Amino acid sequence: MSKTDFPVIFLTHGAGPMMFLESPPSRTLGEIDKNSPAAQWFRQLSEQLALPSLPKAILIITAHWETSNAVHISAQEKHTELLYDYYNFPPEAYKLQYNPLGDIDLSKRVKQLLEQAGISAKLDDKRNFDHGVFIPLKLIYPDANIPVVSMSVLESLSPAQHLAIGKALEPLRKEQILIIGSGSSVHGFQATETQVNEFMNELTKVLTQYDEHDREKVLLNWDKVLPYARTNHPREEHFIPLHVIVGAAGSDRGQLLNPTVTSAQASFKFSV
Repeated sequence: MSKTDFPVIFLTHGAGPMMFLESPPSRTLGEIDKNSPAAQWFRQLSEQLALPSLPKAILIITAHWETSNAVHISAQEKHTELLYDYYNFPPEAYKLQYNPLGDIDLSKRVKQLLEQAGISAKLDDKRNFDHGVFIPLKLIYPDANIPVVSMSVLESLSPAQHLAIGKALEPLRKEQILIIGSGSSVHGFQATETQVNEFMNELTKVLTQYDEHDREKVLLNWDKVLPYARTNHPREEHFIPLHVIVGAAGSDRGQLLNPTVTSAQASFKFSV
Protein backbone atom coordinates (compact mmCIF):
# COMPACT_ATOMS: atom_id res chain seq x y z
CA MET A 1 0.00 0.00 0.00
CA SER A 2 1.05 3.58 -0.63
CA LYS A 3 1.77 5.97 2.22
CA THR A 4 -1.09 8.10 0.93
CA ASP A 5 -3.59 5.25 1.39
CA PHE A 6 -5.88 5.60 4.36
CA PRO A 7 -5.43 3.20 7.27
CA VAL A 8 -8.12 0.77 8.36
CA ILE A 9 -9.12 0.71 12.01
CA PHE A 10 -10.71 -1.70 14.45
CA LEU A 11 -12.29 -0.03 17.48
CA THR A 12 -13.53 -1.40 20.77
CA HIS A 13 -16.56 0.85 21.04
CA GLY A 14 -17.21 0.47 24.77
CA ALA A 15 -20.28 -0.47 26.78
CA GLY A 16 -23.38 1.07 25.22
CA PRO A 17 -23.52 4.83 25.91
CA MET A 18 -21.27 4.68 28.98
CA MET A 19 -18.54 6.94 27.57
CA PHE A 20 -21.07 9.78 27.72
CA LEU A 21 -22.26 8.94 31.24
CA GLU A 22 -21.03 8.55 34.81
CA SER A 23 -20.33 5.00 35.97
CA PRO A 24 -18.32 2.94 38.44
CA PRO A 25 -15.34 1.01 37.04
CA SER A 26 -15.66 -2.59 35.86
CA ARG A 27 -12.83 -4.74 37.14
CA THR A 28 -12.30 -6.85 34.02
CA LEU A 29 -13.36 -4.66 31.13
CA GLY A 30 -11.90 -1.55 32.70
CA GLU A 31 -13.39 1.78 33.61
CA ILE A 32 -15.79 2.99 30.91
CA ASP A 33 -17.43 6.36 31.55
CA LYS A 34 -17.14 9.90 30.22
CA ASN A 35 -14.08 10.63 32.35
CA SER A 36 -12.35 7.29 31.80
CA PRO A 37 -9.01 6.83 30.02
CA ALA A 38 -10.90 5.04 27.24
CA ALA A 39 -13.20 8.01 26.59
CA GLN A 40 -10.31 10.47 26.80
CA TRP A 41 -8.39 8.38 24.29
CA PHE A 42 -11.30 8.33 21.84
CA ARG A 43 -11.61 12.13 22.00
CA GLN A 44 -8.05 12.62 20.79
CA LEU A 45 -8.04 9.82 18.22
CA SER A 46 -8.62 12.03 15.16
CA GLU A 47 -5.35 13.82 15.98
CA GLN A 48 -3.49 10.60 16.77
CA LEU A 49 -4.44 9.08 13.41
CA ALA A 50 -2.76 11.98 11.56
CA LEU A 51 -4.57 11.14 8.33
CA PRO A 52 -3.18 12.63 5.10
CA SER A 53 -6.45 14.57 4.73
CA LEU A 54 -9.94 14.70 6.19
CA PRO A 55 -11.80 11.58 5.04
CA LYS A 56 -14.22 12.07 2.17
CA ALA A 57 -16.48 9.70 4.07
CA ILE A 58 -16.42 6.99 6.73
CA LEU A 59 -17.52 3.40 6.15
CA ILE A 60 -18.17 1.74 9.50
CA ILE A 61 -18.88 -1.96 9.93
CA THR A 62 -20.92 -2.40 13.11
CA ALA A 63 -21.21 -5.47 15.32
CA HIS A 64 -24.77 -4.45 16.18
CA TRP A 65 -26.21 -4.99 12.71
CA GLU A 66 -26.47 -8.59 11.54
CA THR A 67 -28.14 -9.56 8.28
CA SER A 68 -28.71 -12.85 6.52
CA ASN A 69 -27.88 -13.73 2.91
CA ALA A 70 -26.62 -10.26 1.95
CA VAL A 71 -24.48 -7.53 3.46
CA HIS A 72 -26.64 -4.45 4.04
CA ILE A 73 -25.29 -0.95 3.42
CA SER A 74 -26.99 2.16 4.76
CA ALA A 75 -28.22 4.44 1.96
CA GLN A 76 -29.69 7.65 3.35
CA GLU A 77 -28.96 11.23 2.37
CA LYS A 78 -28.94 12.34 6.01
CA HIS A 79 -29.26 10.47 9.28
CA THR A 80 -31.76 12.32 11.46
CA GLU A 81 -32.71 9.54 13.89
CA LEU A 82 -30.65 7.10 15.94
CA LEU A 83 -31.28 3.52 16.99
CA TYR A 84 -30.83 3.50 20.76
CA ASP A 85 -30.16 -0.23 20.90
CA TYR A 86 -29.31 -0.40 24.60
CA TYR A 87 -31.43 -0.82 27.69
CA ASN A 88 -31.80 0.31 31.32
CA PHE A 89 -29.66 3.42 31.04
CA PRO A 90 -30.57 6.85 32.43
CA PRO A 91 -32.75 9.18 30.32
CA GLU A 92 -29.81 11.22 29.01
CA ALA A 93 -28.54 8.12 27.19
CA TYR A 94 -31.58 8.37 24.91
CA LYS A 95 -31.05 12.04 24.13
CA LEU A 96 -27.67 11.64 22.46
CA GLN A 97 -27.63 12.98 18.92
CA TYR A 98 -25.34 12.38 15.96
CA ASN A 99 -26.64 13.43 12.57
CA PRO A 100 -24.02 13.31 9.80
CA LEU A 101 -24.83 13.22 6.13
CA GLY A 102 -24.91 9.90 4.35
CA ASP A 103 -23.08 9.28 1.08
CA ILE A 104 -25.23 7.52 -1.50
CA ASP A 105 -22.36 7.35 -3.99
CA LEU A 106 -20.22 5.54 -1.40
CA SER A 107 -23.09 3.21 -0.56
CA LYS A 108 -23.37 2.26 -4.24
CA ARG A 109 -19.60 1.92 -4.55
CA VAL A 110 -19.47 -0.47 -1.60
CA LYS A 111 -22.28 -2.54 -3.11
CA GLN A 112 -20.42 -2.62 -6.43
CA LEU A 113 -17.14 -3.75 -4.87
CA LEU A 114 -18.83 -6.50 -2.87
CA GLU A 115 -20.80 -7.81 -5.83
CA GLN A 116 -17.69 -7.80 -8.02
CA ALA A 117 -16.17 -10.13 -5.43
CA GLY A 118 -19.20 -12.42 -5.55
CA ILE A 119 -20.63 -11.18 -2.24
CA SER A 120 -24.36 -10.41 -2.10
CA ALA A 121 -25.07 -6.83 -1.02
CA LYS A 122 -28.16 -4.68 -0.56
CA LEU A 123 -28.71 -0.95 -0.12
CA ASP A 124 -30.85 -0.17 2.95
CA ASP A 125 -32.58 3.21 3.19
CA LYS A 126 -34.39 2.42 6.47
CA ARG A 127 -31.68 1.43 8.92
CA ASN A 128 -30.72 4.07 11.50
CA PHE A 129 -27.30 4.24 13.12
CA ASP A 130 -26.92 1.91 16.10
CA HIS A 131 -24.62 2.63 19.03
CA GLY A 132 -21.77 0.75 17.37
CA VAL A 133 -21.80 3.62 14.87
CA PHE A 134 -22.78 6.78 16.72
CA ILE A 135 -20.97 6.24 20.03
CA PRO A 136 -17.40 6.00 18.67
CA LEU A 137 -17.96 8.55 15.90
CA LYS A 138 -19.52 11.10 18.26
CA LEU A 139 -16.35 10.82 20.37
CA ILE A 140 -13.88 10.92 17.46
CA TYR A 141 -15.60 13.39 15.13
CA PRO A 142 -18.10 15.24 17.37
CA ASP A 143 -18.93 17.85 14.72
CA ALA A 144 -20.49 15.15 12.51
CA ASN A 145 -18.91 16.91 9.53
CA ILE A 146 -17.89 13.77 7.62
CA PRO A 147 -20.48 11.69 5.69
CA VAL A 148 -21.03 8.24 7.20
CA VAL A 149 -22.17 4.94 5.72
CA SER A 150 -22.75 1.96 7.99
CA MET A 151 -22.54 -1.69 7.00
CA SER A 152 -23.79 -4.91 8.53
CA VAL A 153 -22.00 -8.12 9.33
CA LEU A 154 -23.46 -11.44 8.21
CA GLU A 155 -25.35 -13.63 10.65
CA SER A 156 -23.10 -16.52 9.61
CA LEU A 157 -20.24 -14.82 11.49
CA SER A 158 -17.96 -16.75 9.12
CA PRO A 159 -14.29 -15.74 9.44
CA ALA A 160 -13.64 -16.59 5.78
CA GLN A 161 -16.63 -14.60 4.53
CA HIS A 162 -15.70 -11.52 6.52
CA LEU A 163 -12.04 -11.61 5.51
CA ALA A 164 -13.29 -11.75 1.90
CA ILE A 165 -15.60 -8.79 2.52
CA GLY A 166 -12.64 -6.79 3.78
CA LYS A 167 -10.51 -7.69 0.77
CA ALA A 168 -13.27 -6.49 -1.53
CA LEU A 169 -13.35 -3.13 0.26
CA GLU A 170 -9.58 -2.51 0.15
CA PRO A 171 -9.72 -0.23 -2.95
CA LEU A 172 -11.63 2.35 -0.89
CA ARG A 173 -8.40 3.11 0.96
CA LYS A 174 -7.08 4.85 -2.15
CA GLU A 175 -10.30 6.90 -2.37
CA GLN A 176 -9.92 8.78 0.95
CA ILE A 177 -12.48 6.58 2.67
CA LEU A 178 -11.81 5.75 6.32
CA ILE A 179 -12.88 2.15 7.00
CA ILE A 180 -13.67 1.37 10.64
CA GLY A 181 -14.67 -1.93 12.19
CA SER A 182 -16.67 -1.24 15.35
CA GLY A 183 -16.82 -4.13 17.79
CA SER A 184 -14.86 -5.23 20.82
CA SER A 185 -11.55 -6.98 21.38
CA VAL A 186 -13.16 -8.72 24.36
CA HIS A 187 -16.87 -9.38 24.81
CA GLY A 188 -16.93 -12.10 27.44
CA PHE A 189 -18.28 -10.71 30.65
CA GLN A 190 -17.40 -13.83 32.67
CA ALA A 191 -13.73 -13.74 31.65
CA THR A 192 -11.21 -13.18 34.40
CA GLU A 193 -8.48 -10.58 34.10
CA THR A 194 -5.93 -13.35 33.52
CA GLN A 195 -8.02 -14.90 30.75
CA VAL A 196 -8.52 -11.52 29.09
CA ASN A 197 -4.82 -10.71 29.23
CA GLU A 198 -3.70 -14.07 27.84
CA PHE A 199 -6.17 -13.79 24.96
CA MET A 200 -5.23 -10.19 24.21
CA ASN A 201 -1.48 -10.76 24.48
CA GLU A 202 -1.67 -13.43 21.80
CA LEU A 203 -4.12 -11.51 19.61
CA THR A 204 -1.98 -8.38 19.76
CA LYS A 205 1.07 -10.42 18.79
CA VAL A 206 -0.78 -11.89 15.82
CA LEU A 207 -2.04 -8.51 14.59
CA THR A 208 1.18 -6.56 15.08
CA GLN A 209 3.92 -9.12 14.34
CA TYR A 210 2.57 -11.76 11.95
CA ASP A 211 2.67 -11.38 8.18
CA GLU A 212 -0.51 -11.32 6.12
CA HIS A 213 -0.64 -15.07 5.49
CA ASP A 214 -0.02 -16.17 9.09
CA ARG A 215 -2.35 -13.51 10.48
CA GLU A 216 -5.23 -14.70 8.31
CA LYS A 217 -4.49 -18.32 9.18
CA VAL A 218 -4.95 -17.52 12.87
CA LEU A 219 -8.11 -15.47 12.33
CA LEU A 220 -9.68 -18.22 10.23
CA ASN A 221 -9.30 -20.55 13.23
CA TRP A 222 -9.32 -17.96 16.03
CA ASP A 223 -11.62 -19.93 18.35
CA LYS A 224 -9.29 -22.95 18.24
CA VAL A 225 -5.87 -21.31 18.42
CA LEU A 226 -6.24 -18.19 20.60
CA PRO A 227 -6.16 -18.87 24.36
CA TYR A 228 -9.53 -18.60 26.14
CA ALA A 229 -11.10 -17.60 22.82
CA ARG A 230 -14.65 -18.64 23.66
CA THR A 231 -14.40 -17.27 27.18
CA ASN A 232 -13.59 -13.85 25.72
CA HIS A 233 -16.09 -14.19 22.87
CA PRO A 234 -18.90 -16.66 23.68
CA ARG A 235 -20.50 -15.36 20.49
CA GLU A 236 -18.25 -13.57 18.01
CA GLU A 237 -20.46 -10.79 16.61
CA HIS A 238 -18.24 -8.18 18.32
CA PHE A 239 -15.06 -9.86 17.08
CA ILE A 240 -15.99 -10.41 13.44
CA PRO A 241 -15.63 -6.75 12.32
CA LEU A 242 -11.92 -7.29 12.98
CA HIS A 243 -11.88 -9.88 10.20
CA VAL A 244 -13.27 -7.31 7.77
CA ILE A 245 -10.58 -4.84 8.80
CA VAL A 246 -7.78 -7.40 8.51
CA GLY A 247 -9.05 -8.34 5.06
CA ALA A 248 -8.95 -4.70 3.98
CA ALA A 249 -5.50 -4.27 5.55
CA GLY A 250 -3.77 -6.37 2.91
CA SER A 251 -0.11 -6.75 3.82
CA ASP A 252 -0.10 -3.81 6.25
CA ARG A 253 0.92 -4.65 9.82
CA GLY A 254 -1.21 -3.77 12.80
CA GLN A 255 -0.45 -1.26 15.51
CA LEU A 256 -2.02 -1.17 18.97
CA LEU A 257 -3.54 2.30 19.17
CA ASN A 258 -4.29 2.58 22.88
CA PRO A 259 -1.71 0.72 25.01
CA THR A 260 -2.42 2.94 28.04
CA VAL A 261 -5.92 1.52 28.62
CA THR A 262 -6.88 -1.95 29.82
CA SER A 263 -6.24 -4.66 27.22
CA ALA A 264 -9.96 -5.50 26.96
CA GLN A 265 -10.46 -2.08 25.35
CA ALA A 266 -7.72 -2.52 22.74
CA SER A 267 -8.11 -0.89 19.33
CA PHE A 268 -5.87 -1.38 16.29
CA LYS A 269 -4.77 0.46 13.17
CA PHE A 270 -3.37 -1.14 10.02
CA SER A 271 -1.25 1.06 7.78
CA VAL A 272 2.05 1.25 5.93
